[in-house]
Amino acid sequence: MMLIYSLSKEFFMKLLSHFSIIRGIGYLLVFILCINCKKDYNSTNPSQLPPESISESAGENVVESQTRTAAFLNNLNNFQQVFGDQGYPRAKAENVSADDGKYASTRKLSSNGISSSSLALQGFGFTIPDDATIQNIAVRVRRFKNGSPAIGDYFLSVMQRYQCGSGPCTYGVFWTYLDDYPGKMYPNTETEYVFSQTGSGNNGGFNHNQAYQWTPAIVNHQYFGVRIDSYPPSGKGSAVVNYDLVDITVEYSLPETTARKSPVASGANTLIK
Repeated sequence: MMLIYSLSKEFFMKLLSHFSIIRGIGYLLVFILCINCKKDYNSTNPSQLPPESISESAGENVVESQTRTAAFLNNLNNFQQVFGDQGYPRAKAENVSADDGKYASTRKLSSNGISSSSLALQGFGFTIPDDATIQNIAVRVRRFKNGSPAIGDYFLSVMQRYQCGSGPCTYGVFWTYLDDYPGKMYPNTETEYVFSQTGSGNNGGFNHNQAYQWTPAIVNHQYFGVRIDSYPPSGKGSAVVNYDLVDITVEYSLPETTARKSPVASGANTLIK
């Protein structure tokens, strides 16, 4: 009797052991199936994404930017024959193309002699696509002055061209001697400033009361650039104004179809906003 009980117990234990192995294999198969399902759900193939995800992706605002320096400094076409050197007798565009300690400098300016200067930087070579919308234009300058008299901006602006009729082209935002802003008066040590404006607005012109809208056609044109006129020095002695770097960064948005076709076709930086 005891022998039969022992054999039955041994058989039952072996049976339970087989069931445990089968149950473990079943759990493992279920786990593997779950992992595969999860991978399928997280697929980045657009055909497998739910409609809401495709719609949100298509609605992203793709913004690109280009940063350029000038090819011309007070010498585009017949500039000097018409306007002279405007106080920059030996300055060249390459002097302001990098932060390298090489300067575009004025001649000595004083209140009782040559009292002002005008820096015209043009030929930036932008290649903004025709269907782009200009979002922002930022001018970065690194500058300082030598000498004891105080001297600063008469005005600083992004320009369509140097002259319109009998005076400067007053398009886009101006920073003038009537305003209060960082860098208006030139420091004694080299300092960097950024002057930024939106792609369109109603605060353009010398008096900040004109509408403007920058377009790819304007920005890509060779005449487009930066104009900075200095105010006469105040005080005894003379001053020299020095520029180490001037560049322009243009941010613009593109229809997503254009961005998908060629996100970096023009050497632009791509941002997603």
